[in-house]
Amino acid sequence: MKPYGFKLFVLLFLYGCNQIAFGQTKTDVSQQAKKHDSSFVSIAVNFISDAIYLGRKDSITAPYLYPSITYFNKSGLYASGSFSYLTKSDESRIDLFLGTIGYDVTSKKFSGDISFTKYLFNTESYNVISEVEADLTATIAYDFDVFNLSLILTNFFNKSSKSDFFVSSELSHNFVTSKKNFQISPSVGVFFGSQNFYEEYYINNRFGSGRTTGSEQGSGSGQGTGQGTGGSTQTIKTTVILKESEKFDLMAIEFSLPVWYVNKPFIVSFLPVLVIPQNPATLTVDSEVYKEDLENTFYWMVGVSYRFKKAPKFCSDKSEN
Repeated sequence: MKPYGFKLFVLLFLYGCNQIAFGQTKTDVSQQAKKHDSSFVSIAVNFISDAIYLGRKDSITAPYLYPSITYFNKSGLYASGSFSYLTKSDESRIDLFLGTIGYDVTSKKFSGDISFTKYLFNTESYNVISEVEADLTATIAYDFDVFNLSLILTNFFNKSSKSDFFVSSELSHNFVTSKKNFQISPSVGVFFGSQNFYEEYYINNRFGSGRTTGSEQGSGSGQGTGQGTGGSTQTIKTTVILKESEKFDLMAIEFSLPVWYVNKPFIVSFLPVLVIPQNPATLTVDSEVYKEDLENTFYWMVGVSYRFKKAPKFCSDKSEN
């Protein structure tokens, strides 16, 4: 079996989905870039039905449309930029800008990638990782012929002084047509990590914005100011503590079915995902304690990318024709 059927494009597509959609799939990458014998530029437009990370999401859906552009150098270095447009009718806006630099290395059966991503969220964003400023991610994958195994290490740099560390592993098997223009890869992944980012989200978004849902209502949560008698201003602030914020634990199990179709220079991608969150958080809101009610979630991503045959002259290697 030759599992690296669509290597770099799939890596970049899934990387973008992982950062913007916060699904956790970063697997097989494309044979089109496997040899790294030329530099190129690609553009893509993707859509995700909801922004989810480790099975965690806001009570309001966050569907994103996000265009991106990527420059890949034959040495393995690459850089990409994108923005996420929130398409919800009553919330339409650019919600996030992303910038990534990274290095990719690939051999016959092994691939590796390390990247740094900077996040710039809109101040009104209710995205579940809107308090994250940057991340550092390393990925390794190996083809065992019968299956592919990948390991992903991620460190979140949050707006608070606390950071988060995640470890995830994914097992997949690739089915590729003889012409290598169509691939489907059933995958299962497990994801471990801490939840400081999630506590900050609750403090600054779920409760900080005054929005409450379900069992979380009734606490009088939210931050704001009120006018007291005599004209003085009274500040009311909600205290939120997430008991498991610094605990490293199993956070989600995920089943996905990535599909890619290549018709050079285009690639069409579709990624349906079922995520089963684990270990719900225990929240203390002021003096009241709540056990989070996490639900299994299905979401999906679809996209199309275009690869230019040659990189523009201003970013081409001198050795290239």
